[in-house]
Amino acid sequence: MKNSWSPLIFSGLFISLAGALGQAHAARPLNTDDANVVDPKSCQLESWVKKSSSSIERWAVPGCNFFGDTEISAGANFQSDTHLPASQYHLIQAKKRWRVLEPGDWGLSSTLGTLQHAGHASSESVNDVYLNVPVTWSMGHDRFAHFNAGWIQHQSQGYGAKTWGMALEQPINSQITGILETYGEAKQSTKYQLGLRIWVVPQRVQIDATLGNIWGSSSNPAQRWVSIGLRLLSPPLY
Repeated sequence: MKNSWSPLIFSGLFISLAGALGQAHAARPLNTDDANVVDPKSCQLESWVKKSSSSIERWAVPGCNFFGDTEISAGANFQSDTHLPASQYHLIQAKKRWRVLEPGDWGLSSTLGTLQHAGHASSESVNDVYLNVPVTWSMGHDRFAHFNAGWIQHQSQGYGAKTWGMALEQPINSQITGILETYGEAKQSTKYQLGLRIWVVPQRVQIDATLGNIWGSSSNPAQRWVSIGLRLLSPPLY
């Protein structure tokens, strides 16, 4: 069955959104998470590089679902910033699916995690704990809308803040999906991303690419970023 939007229309939507803005978790590269977890008894590896004019981040986050429809992930970041020492961050999180997403219906999950600094002693200390509640609506023809509401506690800085995200996935063909998202945290700038995900091997190997920025920052190239990612999914391991 053909998609309700042609690739030309969807490309036009990307361009229109970028113009309206004045100038990103689900599966990579979205920062807005979805309500799914990796298949039972299976694992995945999400890895990506995020580059701006002043920094480069390298992430690797493996995760598995071995019990209770719960995906456990543990990963690391290696980051280089202009005029700053190299940094490392460790991430651990558990994502529980409460309502399975069915075609034409909605799904619900929740994620509890922590992000800790593990780099140079002179770098800024980070010790964050976060809770996120993703809801996903299936809109037919492999189109999905994701909505997140959450809370992050910046323990090193001594304050907490609300977090949120909204994202749309629109298939262009059987192998390529376009994504749009906007997300943010109270007291910080709101961000957006647009990009593509491509299945190299269906349901096993996926690559992605995005362009991102802060709302209203088109005139400041230092705020822009690009990311390239690779996602590997295993069959059931037992």
